[in-house]
Amino acid sequence: MSVNYAAGLSPYSDKGKCGLPEIFDPPEELERKVRELANLIRCSSNVVFHTGAGISTAAGIPDFRGPNGVWTMEEKGLSPKFDTTFENAKPSKTHMALLELQRAGILKFLVSQNVDGLHVRSGFPRDKLAELHGNMFVEECVKCGKQYVRDTVVGSMGLKSTGRLCNVTKARGLRACRGKLIDTILDWEDSLPDRDLSLADEACRKADLSITLGTSLQIKPSGNLPLITKKRGGKLVIVNLQATKHDRQADLRIHGYVDEVMMKLMKHLGLEIPEWRGPVVVERAELVKPEEPLKSDPDALCPAKAESPSHHNGIMEGVSGTCPGLGLVPKSRCDSVKQECPSPVAAKRRKAESLLT
Repeated sequence: MSVNYAAGLSPYSDKGKCGLPEIFDPPEELERKVRELANLIRCSSNVVFHTGAGISTAAGIPDFRGPNGVWTMEEKGLSPKFDTTFENAKPSKTHMALLELQRAGILKFLVSQNVDGLHVRSGFPRDKLAELHGNMFVEECVKCGKQYVRDTVVGSMGLKSTGRLCNVTKARGLRACRGKLIDTILDWEDSLPDRDLSLADEACRKADLSITLGTSLQIKPSGNLPLITKKRGGKLVIVNLQATKHDRQADLRIHGYVDEVMMKLMKHLGLEIPEWRGPVVVERAELVKPEEPLKSDPDALCPAKAESPSHHNGIMEGVSGTCPGLGLVPKSRCDSVKQECPSPVAAKRRKAESLLT
């Protein structure tokens, strides 16, 4: 299917500068920065990730401002190159790492500007995800708000009718809703979806660490959401191959391929990246498995916190690294005290629905 991929973006900003030079941290510096990121995660109790088009390039979907990005190619009078179709694109290592971080109880919420549907198709729970610019596989009823996740792209963009009708049965067994279904992809003049924007805003206000992956943070208001965490006393980490709009606000900037950064990060945290076994829609998941303590770093130091201990990742935070009254404490001294983890909550799973309804 031929699509204007840029139509999935918010109307609140223009394209800005395209074809910005890529920056690569030297191997030793990259390793040091990823280790620092792992320590920031260990010392945080509420981590929110923000993703942009840069996490999907490994899946064959172009970004926007990179050397072969959608807007860069358009400025040169060339057509963007897609190495796959949206239906055949497979979630990248980054998509699957984010899923594992959520399962481990580390990632509390995920905010995405992407419309490619790869987060949902990876099995990431939809109640922990805000898709600010829509999803090419999702259509919504204009009457009752019911959303349908399809196994193929729904066939239109710009909140237009897909030609199908809602089949939700009304109360007392009366006839189906029969409301018109529309796609969820925003056009330039469309406002962001209230529900997703509200959830993203709330998550950023609660977060003490926001991590952005593969986004230049140019598009408003999506690109400004990580600053909410920063303004409320949290930390900001930016992982991107190019300079971003908010680099000066970042506590840590990492310049490298997102997949490489995430694979290194998971190794530092002692977590495995799961294999993708095909698209399965997960509507709700508090925890898919019990929380486990993060792999410790003997040299990691976390600042002392004044507030009472809280529980995170299966370890009592007042003991693991924060140790009130003791100041900076090596993580290795705190690993012996563990808090019993809650039992896992079963995720509600279902297959993507066929368009042949």
